[in-house]
Amino acid sequence: MEEGDFLLVDDLLIQILLWLPVISLLRFKTVCKSWRSIIESSGFIHRHATFYNDSATNPNKTGTFIFQYTRLDVRNIGRHRVPHFFLLSSSSGSPTVNDSNGDYPWLYKDLGVCPRGDQLLERHRPVTMVASCHGIICLHHILSRDIFLWNPATKHFRILPKSLPLEEEYGEFQDDYVGFGFDTETKDYKVLLITSFKSDYWEGSEPKAKNRVQVYSMHTNSWGRCLDVHLPTYCFSRKDLNQGVYLNGHYLFLALQFYKYYDEGEEDSFIGNDKVVISFDFSKETYRIIPAPSDNYRLDIRGRDGKIVCVTCLLPNDRKCQVYVLNDDTLKNEYSWTKLYETDMSRPDHSSVGPMAITKDGLSGFLRGSDGFGLMLYKFESEEMKDIPIGDVSFRDVLVDRAQIYKESLVSVYPPS
Repeated sequence: MEEGDFLLVDDLLIQILLWLPVISLLRFKTVCKSWRSIIESSGFIHRHATFYNDSATNPNKTGTFIFQYTRLDVRNIGRHRVPHFFLLSSSSGSPTVNDSNGDYPWLYKDLGVCPRGDQLLERHRPVTMVASCHGIICLHHILSRDIFLWNPATKHFRILPKSLPLEEEYGEFQDDYVGFGFDTETKDYKVLLITSFKSDYWEGSEPKAKNRVQVYSMHTNSWGRCLDVHLPTYCFSRKDLNQGVYLNGHYLFLALQFYKYYDEGEEDSFIGNDKVVISFDFSKETYRIIPAPSDNYRLDIRGRDGKIVCVTCLLPNDRKCQVYVLNDDTLKNEYSWTKLYETDMSRPDHSSVGPMAITKDGLSGFLRGSDGFGLMLYKFESEEMKDIPIGDVSFRDVLVDRAQIYKESLVSVYPPS
C-alpha cells in the first residue's frame, strides 16, 4: 500500500469516527496508537464537536437538551438544593408510526449531581447552568461568584480563576451576568462576564445601567477587560429568565436599555427603558444592540436548529405565547423579526410561564409540568400540552429549573498545555 492509500484510509476513518458518540470514541482510543492519535488530536475534537448531522438518516429532529433540576422529595431533605442534571432527546424526532397521539419516544440519561455539588451547597440555589457550547456546560455560583466549566461526557470539571477585581474602581457590587461560547477565529473558548454595580438612580425595581465587561480566554487561562465604555444596559439574570444562547460565534441575551425622556409640560427628566437583545461577538469582543420584537411581560432568548434564535413572549392578561425568529445578516448589519406562532397557554392546572427550550424542529417547547413540577411538551400549532413519559422515571418530586441545547463532545475544559 502506497502513502497516498494510507491517507485515504485515514480520511475515511475520520469521517466514520465523526458520526460516533463520545462513549464509543473513548473506547476506540484503546484500539491502536494511530486511532488514539486521531481521536485525541485537537483538529478531530473540534470537527467532532461542531459536526452537524442534518441528513435524512439523522433520526433526532428534536435535538438533545440538558436540564438542571432539584429534588424535592422527603428522602432528600437537607440536600434538595444540590443541582442535578439529565439529558433528554428523541430517538426518532417524530411521532412513532403506530402512535395516533403523536408521542415522541424519548431517550433519557440521568447525569446525577453536579460535580462538587455537596461542597458547593448553599441555602439559595448554589449553582446555575448559564450556557452550553460544544459539549461544555458553564455553571455560575451566584453567592461565591465562582464560574465552572464541566464536560459531562468526559466527566472533567474545573473552577475558573477569579475575575479581575472591579468593586473599588466602579462602586458597590450589584450582580453578575455570565455567558459562554466559542471564538470562531482563534478557536478559543471564552466566558463573558458582565458585572453590574449599584447606581444612584432606580426606576421602580430596576437599576440604571452601570457595569463593566470582562472576558475569560481558555487559551491564556486569564481574564481581560473589554468594552472600555459602559454597556448601556442592565442584564437581568433572575432564576428562570434570560438564560441566553450561544449561536455561531455570538452569545445572545436580553437586557434593558435606559434612556431619558421628558413629559409634556414637565421640567424634570425621567428614565425609561426598552427591552433589547444583546449580541456579543466572541471574536471581536464587541456587541450589537437589537431592539426586541415586543415589550411584553416576559421575553426569553431560545435557540432553534443551530441557525436562528427564538424569543418567546408571555402576555400577562391573556397568557399567549408568541414565538419570533430573528433574521440576522451580520455582514450588512441588518435584522428583522418574523412571528412563527401565537398560542394560548391557558390551562387551569398549569402554572408555566413559557417554554424553557424549543425543539430543534421548532414545533414544540418544553414546559414545567402541572403545578410547576415535572416536564411537559407543548406543541405550538395544536396548543396541546402532554406529560413526557420516560419509562420508570418519575418527575413527581422534580423541579426542573433550566434547559440548554447540548451535544456530547471530547472538548477539554482545561487550557492547552
